[in-house]
Amino acid sequence: MSRTKPLVLTALAVLGVLAASTAAAADDRPADKPASVKPVATPSDPAVADASLLAAHDQVTGDWVEVAPGANGIALVACPAGEVPTGGGGQTSAFRIFFTDSYASGEYWVVRGTNTGTSAESIRATAVCTTP
Repeated sequence: MSRTKPLVLTALAVLGVLAASTAAAADDRPADKPASVKPVATPSDPAVADASLLAAHDQVTGDWVEVAPGANGIALVACPAGEVPTGGGGQTSAFRIFFTDSYASGEYWVVRGTNTGTSAESIRATAVCTTP
């Protein structure tokens, strides 16, 4: 048996113990002490939405942009006046269209996608905006 295998097994065991102790610590915290990392919520999910987290940021979603089979497409969305994107992403209408880029450009969030399917599909951009 090589010397590397026992080291790998030991490292995996240590990681397992750390993961278990972290999970146990999270479950033991008092109800009035929230986790230091909160789930990202959207206004459409009131069960987990934290109003203070969302109050400082606008989330805007652009229109669907059709992408022909075998083609590349660009979708963008503008932040409200006086705001800039601090993050973003997008959505696709199907499994055969893939994002190749997702980035901020001035007041816009841009996503580019490639349609690898045989029928037209769509993409759209979403931005999280805030005042600079």
